[in-house]
Amino acid sequence: MHRKLILAAIAAAATACATTPAPTPASAPASTVAAPAAVPPAAVPAAALADHEADSPETAVTVPANAPNEGIDFQNNWIYDHFGRFRRAGGGIAHAGEGSAARRYEVVKIELADHTERTVFFDITENEKTWTNTPAPQPH
Repeated sequence: MHRKLILAAIAAAATACATTPAPTPASAPASTVAAPAAVPPAAVPAAALADHEADSPETAVTVPANAPNEGIDFQNNWIYDHFGRFRRAGGGIAHAGEGSAARRYEVVKIELADHTERTVFFDITENEKTWTNTPAPQPH
């Protein structure tokens, strides 16, 4: 008997929670076209959700102006925090833009622990202004 009461209570709760379509307003004219159904959001590929920070000059990581050791320690710590163990396999300095919009980048090629290689970009424009041992080369 107790089981039947529990089942009856569950059934009553389920019917009470069931949604009913909203009634159409009586004042709306009969010729009104029903609103289109909501369009579900477009699917986003997983590649679009990946982190692309430091993958290109446009997404380069900015080295703080006050980073010591010409920003090398900051770069090494950032790479380690994002990729784990690595070794520097090469790199160089690049620049983009002209005049006051000129930016300087350190391009670092790294080899990860699983032997994959990546290229990481750091914006060193502000940090380079604090370097004292060598003047900044002028862009061509």
